[in-house]
Amino acid sequence: MFFDKFKINGFSRTRTLSAGLLATTLLVSAPYLAKAAVDPAIAPQEEKIPVDMNAGTLIYDEKKQLVTASEDVEFIYGDRILRAQTVTYDLETEIVEAVGEVVILEPNGDVHFAESIELSRDLGDGFVKKLRSVLSDGSRVKASEGQRIGARETIMRKAVYTACEPCKKNPEKAPVWQIKAREVVHDNVDKSIVYDDATFEVYGTPVLYTPYFRHSDGTVDRQSGWLAPSLSFSSEQGFGVENSYYFDIAPDLDATLGARVFAQQNPLLLGEVRKRFDKAAVEFQGGITYAERDDSVGGVTVRTDKEVRGHLFGEGLLEINEKWRTGFDVETVTDDQYAREYDITSDDVLENQLYAERFSGRDYAAIRSFYYQDVRVSERQRDQPLILPEIEASFYGEPNQFFGGQWQANFSGLGLNRLENGQETYRLSSDLGWYKRAVMPIGLVNTVDLNARTDVFYFDGRSADLDDNQARFFPTAHFESRYPLARQFEKSQMVIEPKVSLTLAPNLGDDSVDIPNEDSQDVQIDTVNLYNANRFPGYDRVEDISRFTYGVRTGIYDFKNNEAEIFLGQSLRLEEDGGLFSEGSGLEDNVSDIVGEVKAKFTPYVDLNYRFQFDGKDFSSKRHEVSSIFKGGPITLNTNYLYASAFNTTDIPDDREQVNSTLKLQLTPQWAARTGAVYDFSSRNEGLRRAQIGLDYTGQCVDVQTIMQRNFTQERTGENSTEFFVRLGLKNIIDIQDQQ
Repeated sequence: MFFDKFKINGFSRTRTLSAGLLATTLLVSAPYLAKAAVDPAIAPQEEKIPVDMNAGTLIYDEKKQLVTASEDVEFIYGDRILRAQTVTYDLETEIVEAVGEVVILEPNGDVHFAESIELSRDLGDGFVKKLRSVLSDGSRVKASEGQRIGARETIMRKAVYTACEPCKKNPEKAPVWQIKAREVVHDNVDKSIVYDDATFEVYGTPVLYTPYFRHSDGTVDRQSGWLAPSLSFSSEQGFGVENSYYFDIAPDLDATLGARVFAQQNPLLLGEVRKRFDKAAVEFQGGITYAERDDSVGGVTVRTDKEVRGHLFGEGLLEINEKWRTGFDVETVTDDQYAREYDITSDDVLENQLYAERFSGRDYAAIRSFYYQDVRVSERQRDQPLILPEIEASFYGEPNQFFGGQWQANFSGLGLNRLENGQETYRLSSDLGWYKRAVMPIGLVNTVDLNARTDVFYFDGRSADLDDNQARFFPTAHFESRYPLARQFEKSQMVIEPKVSLTLAPNLGDDSVDIPNEDSQDVQIDTVNLYNANRFPGYDRVEDISRFTYGVRTGIYDFKNNEAEIFLGQSLRLEEDGGLFSEGSGLEDNVSDIVGEVKAKFTPYVDLNYRFQFDGKDFSSKRHEVSSIFKGGPITLNTNYLYASAFNTTDIPDDREQVNSTLKLQLTPQWAARTGAVYDFSSRNEGLRRAQIGLDYTGQCVDVQTIMQRNFTQERTGENSTEFFVRLGLKNIIDIQDQQ
């Protein structure tokens, strides 16, 4: 019986498998296609997918119960295509064989080639010869033969895998890297791939051998096993190796246990555990070691005896309902040097908190408790307070609903205790306000912000001659106007925008200064807070006395995202402040310092931001901040510069001047060199703080990053060391994260 081209409906879709199931795809696809073509009744009726078959000849031998398709056979099943020279199906033995230039095209772009495919035992066991696959991501796999045993295992013998593209001039040339194994077994049940006698080769040369190697097949998000190791060198700790084992305990619970082993120091044991509940999640990570460290005794750095050192970090969150949630954060270390010495965190102050929050439309409420651990190794270390509790609630009306504007109400409370000196502070505050924005027909933009704030303080542990109770009522009216003027050109637009504000506030005199300043110490005029109604952060200080603020911003902007912009501004207080602002803040005189900003962006070559502050009387320099990125040809230069004059009455009594710059030179499309340095120009600490140099290679299937870094700090900080890192990334196996 002979048939020309025909179509059969009612074929069941087979599952598209991952890259780890290459042989399985070949061993299953063709037989199902062939069997369905002859007997559509085998397919489940709930999903009917048409099967198109094209063949030069189709022969059915009723006596031998053989179906043979030949001459450029093509099965099209959904988005999958099978091609072969000949496909034979034995209806009695249920053995299907496809031979001659067998090709399977997957919907995801994977292409599999084979010499022949055979499936037996009612499609349960199968065999493939000379497998060769090209995956959609460019990866390639070869195997001399493959075998499927039941529904559980697929075995590939003499297999080779690489994610590297072949050489265009010589495709048979060995790739940059490849993995060869005597046998590769894919287990469909535990979703794993196991290599026996595996060898990692670089340009065809074996460099690493392992008798056993196992990893997930990629069809599961996670699976127990060893994580990729990392290597490092430090002048303080010597050579180091880190490796960890991941435990997939349950769908909602996992853990990681590992260690860093050093040549010159005791190992650091590391662990992490994560647990997910229906409406909650918790995570903890920590480390412990028994090692010595540098400490300061009487201003002299000494080496301590070995002691237990470690850290514990954690966080948790519970979703109580749609509006309420509660959680915690834990950050604690045994000593000041530990976190930086072992690269755990570079934070100067660690924060521990317990909190609850409520969200409802525009409204928000929270109650928190904080404990801080100061790990700065310097004279600036302070007695960090315990906050128990901090309460806040904010309520906002609908815009344009209340007299054409929006009302708001904020309430807060605080309990603060300094453990070393026993001083306690308690505060209750309320803040009621109304805000309105209006645009006049001539383009003038006006805003009105009316506010009334009440604070009540109670102090314990202060000197006897100071009142333990303080109350403050502080109303303000803040008016702001800006008038943007634009001029359109053929390829750009120029904008000039003068902006003024008037803040009306009472003079509170010395009563406000008598309140201890816990949260309003860091105040300095700049372009960000110039127009604020209150330029003090926190609650302990308020900016009383009326003032007038003025400035102008001008810029030119083209239609290619390029821009150049300049801003200048200043504030004028209408009477003396009584010493409320510290020397160096820029607000200590009635006429404030002049602040400004220059921005320039010329895509993709220059991105510049320069902010400055000059004395309002003699125009002497107070602060300069530069952040710039320059790209030209193969060169990328990133520079950050800071100069700030002394901030008297604070813990920053000296001028600060520092530059941090990095330079990257793209030598070729694959090779790049990097260097960088941090230099301190301060009179007390002038000198190089950090220097590094690196060489990177970025290939199609491999990345290599080398970094050598020298830190010049005090020995007792835990950062004074010479470090060398080599990071290797292999496509689809090890990802590399750039840590410039």
